[in-house]
Amino acid sequence: MVPMPTGMDALAERLVEMALPPREDEHRYWRLSPRRGLGITVGLGVALGLLMPLALGKTARADTTLTLLFTGDVASRMEPSKADGTPCTLEERTTDACLGGLARLAGQANVERARAGTVLLLDAGGQFGGTAFWSQHKQDVLAELMNRARFDAMAVGPAEFSEGSEVLGKFIRTAQFPILGANISTDRDPYLKDQIYPMLSTDRGAQRLGLLGIADLNIPQKSKPSPGVSFLPIEAKASFWLKQLGFMGAKTVVAVSSAGFEKDKDIAARIAGIDVIIGVSGKGAKAGVPPVGAPQVINGPAGKPVLVAQAASFGHYLGKLAVTFDRDGHPKAWKGDQIRLDRTIPEDPDIHAQVEAYAAALGTRRTQLSQLPQ
Repeated sequence: MVPMPTGMDALAERLVEMALPPREDEHRYWRLSPRRGLGITVGLGVALGLLMPLALGKTARADTTLTLLFTGDVASRMEPSKADGTPCTLEERTTDACLGGLARLAGQANVERARAGTVLLLDAGGQFGGTAFWSQHKQDVLAELMNRARFDAMAVGPAEFSEGSEVLGKFIRTAQFPILGANISTDRDPYLKDQIYPMLSTDRGAQRLGLLGIADLNIPQKSKPSPGVSFLPIEAKASFWLKQLGFMGAKTVVAVSSAGFEKDKDIAARIAGIDVIIGVSGKGAKAGVPPVGAPQVINGPAGKPVLVAQAASFGHYLGKLAVTFDRDGHPKAWKGDQIRLDRTIPEDPDIHAQVEAYAAALGTRRTQLSQLPQ
């Protein structure tokens, strides 16, 4: 064998290092530019594909565990609200009729992070609009508050396109977490070009995970995306991006989807390579719908189980799915729950103070709803 030049030597060592499972105290996070993603991912994928046998031969993979926390169709309910989504008055918050609010959600997420070794907090889209809080403060404040709650990734749904690309683009630039959509093309949109990622690979605990974004194919009919944004069936794009995640060493793939529960089940049955789908109903925020804790188990194309979980509306519940994956990255055991965010849940004090400060500016409009532009 011809010795590699020094530069190639260093590259090979770095690629092998990337392919190895991380140390327990290490948190690697790989995010690819959508514009440069094809070249980077293919190049990196081929290199990792060649070096993975060498790297993984040194480390035996055991079962791994992951706790997924999730929300969706929150519709800017940053403060506690009633079953129909109407924001509560200060007096009503002391009753059992008021649920949710970002401070409670973040407080419970902190509790779950302290309990479990590896935790991801995901949102399946539908954060924009719905209250006077959104009408007053819009995208930058929403992104700032979600940053404070330490969201790890988010899909985009119809609500996110309701006020045009400029608003969504500003939200993405303020957000410190990736916005995902593997079946969205934004090359012709000046505000969204290179901003929405198809997928990413992230190292948490001792495992490398793949996250894949799935957008509702009917967003053009339900919302107002610009002419520069196009949506494709996920079936046309998923195989390529899942293959790249495999090359990068991600044996387990979690999809975050705004496509709707029925479509998510269809995707689980037809697209190989996805292990868990976190989604929403696909019908927007709904009042008084009791959430289901256990995930729906779909028999995937390879005969392996695919877990499909659905977030509750308005942030009244924090979805929780604890999964043990076998050495090949497939779900082996799981337990689902929907944690009711009532007055017994400890609030995150910093987020509570921030939300209160922003909400105080609303005055008498604090309990008002708002409609997204039609």
